[in-house]
Amino acid sequence: MNDPSLIVSTNVDGAPVRIGERVKVVPHSSDGTISAGFLGHTGVVVALVYDDPVAQYPADPLIQVRVDGLGEDLFFMDELVPEWASAPLPRPPREKAERPRPTMWRVQ
Repeated sequence: MNDPSLIVSTNVDGAPVRIGERVKVVPHSSDGTISAGFLGHTGVVVALVYDDPVAQYPADPLIQVRVDGLGEDLFFMDELVPEWASAPLPRPPREKAERPRPTMWRVQ
């Protein structure tokens, strides 16, 4: 029996993440499919796994992520958030608006 799985540890054009990219595992799993220890942790993409290469390649792999101190596990893309997507956007510098000077009226 031949296993058709394809495990790729180099970047694939059209894949949703890059090898070496930092990703964060979502903080909750509504269906309980994510190992609880990985929830909310950040790790590094180490491989793309295509169980059915004909149907999945290149855009829909399982993503193998290594989390320091926990090991590696496989995730679907909707269970991960790329680090760049969770970083706060830089704010443009605020321009100092000229305040109108109060007009002095003299009452006589």
